[in-house]
Amino acid sequence: MKSYNSIEYYGEYWGLPILAFDKLDGSNLRFEWSKKRGFYKSGSRNVMIDENSEQFGQGVKIFKEKYEEPLSRVFTTKKYRDILSFVCYAEFVGKKSAFGQHEFGADEFDVVLFDIDRYKKGYVPPRDFVDDFGSFGIPKVVYVGNLNKELVESVKRNDFNLSEGVICKGKIATKKGQEQLYYCKIKTDEWFTRLRALGNEKMIAEEMAQANRHK
Repeated sequence: MKSYNSIEYYGEYWGLPILAFDKLDGSNLRFEWSKKRGFYKSGSRNVMIDENSEQFGQGVKIFKEKYEEPLSRVFTTKKYRDILSFVCYAEFVGKKSAFGQHEFGADEFDVVLFDIDRYKKGYVPPRDFVDDFGSFGIPKVVYVGNLNKELVESVKRNDFNLSEGVICKGKIATKKGQEQLYYCKIKTDEWFTRLRALGNEKMIAEEMAQANRHK
C-alpha cells in the first residue's frame, strides 16, 4: 500500500494558484479500498495495522465509522467507478497530540481525511477533493489564491490560528494536456518555538535544514 509522499517547504511554486489546507499535527494513517473488497487494508505511515493494533487500532475504527460508507458511495459514482482502487490518507489526532506524539488513554481522538490517491492516476486534485469529499470531514481550507510571500508571513504569524501550519496544493495543465499537481508546506513560528522547547536537537536540525533549503 502506497505511503504518503513527503512534502517539501514552500519556495518552488511562487505565483501559482493554490488551496491552503490546515495542516493537522498528528500521525499519518492510510486505508486502501478496492471495488471487490471495499476497505480491506490499513496502515500507519510505515507499518500495517488493523482494528486490534495497539494504539492506532482505534484510528482504524474511527475511520471506518466516519468514512467507510460515504467514501464507498463516491468511489462507485460515474466520476470514479473506472478506478480500480484508492488509498485514502488521514490524520490521527487528539486534543493533546503534538509532533506525532499522543497521550493514549488520556485523550480524545479523531481521524481526518486529508488526501486520496487514485490507482494509476495520482492524487485527487485539490478542488475536486474539496467538492467531492469536503462534506465528509476534511481539513479546513484557510486560503485560496496564489502562493506569495504575504501568505507565508500570515501563516508564520499564525493569523489563521493553526496548530502547525498549512499544506498548499495546486494543479496546472502540462503541454501534453495532462494534470500536474504540486504540493508544499508552510509552518508557523509558534510551531518551531514549541519544537525547540522539546530539546530534540536532531529533529530540530533536520526540520530547520529542510525549511531553509526551500525558502
